[in-house]
Amino acid sequence: MILNAYYPKPFFPPISISECVLMCKHCMGNYLKGMEQISKPENLISYCKSLEKKGGKGILVSGGCNESGEIINLRKMTRALKKIKEETNLIIAIHPGFVDDNLANEIAEACHIAFVDVIGSEETAHEVIGLKEAMGIDTLKNLIEAGISVTPHITIGLHYGKIVGEYDALKIIKKFSIKRVVLNIICKTKNTPFEEIKIPPIEQIKGVMREAKGMEVALGCMRPRSPEIEKMAIDLGVVGIAVPSKKAMEYAINKGYKIQKIPACCGITKAMVKSVQHGKKFIGKEI
Repeated sequence: MILNAYYPKPFFPPISISECVLMCKHCMGNYLKGMEQISKPENLISYCKSLEKKGGKGILVSGGCNESGEIINLRKMTRALKKIKEETNLIIAIHPGFVDDNLANEIAEACHIAFVDVIGSEETAHEVIGLKEAMGIDTLKNLIEAGISVTPHITIGLHYGKIVGEYDALKIIKKFSIKRVVLNIICKTKNTPFEEIKIPPIEQIKGVMREAKGMEVALGCMRPRSPEIEKMAIDLGVVGIAVPSKKAMEYAINKGYKIQKIPACCGITKAMVKSVQHGKKFIGKEI
């Protein structure tokens, strides 16, 4: 048995291409501050070429959203991303926010994979994210039809630490016959309304993870740093964990797992993992 341990930094860094206007209550732009800040296409190209020379494997493009949930500045950057895709061996992952069909086609040409946040509750989308409707359904459909690989993300406890739309989000994802999902868990975040949030009880987290059975499940990087949660995820058969604790890795080894360290985001596909490991350009086929 193999358990993937994903370590994005420093060879698969997150990049923010814009500041945030939407200011979701669980983030308030705080998570963007830990990313590389690059808002000009020419600077993004030069950064990525330099990254590859230093041994870089890929990038995760993200950024702040407008009131409609679309990443600000993204449409301006797609041409630069396409050039990076053509001229480097870097895998380009993107966290695009809301995507219409036109932008989906641009993303499919410019990137290798999209990470889509799926929120199964309109109440959560409105009260926490600041949007009028639940996120993910149209974006999933548009990206899949455009032909790009998609890995949905669900944040457990996003509704102020309560389980509200997570099971509905999984139902939405399963309608698209998606093979892989990343499960995050809400965190306490300073300088936000979620600074003193209580995470859901571990049994409730376990229930959502168990419901994702049938898909490849990865435990994402946005989560409380709890070895107990990691151990529970291992017991439930997750295929990988982003930046796992030493205790969790020891636990996995004692259960017979071989640990495979991957310098990338946990949402990438098996074929992309092979590309990262072998240092070859990803062309959409198994290596």
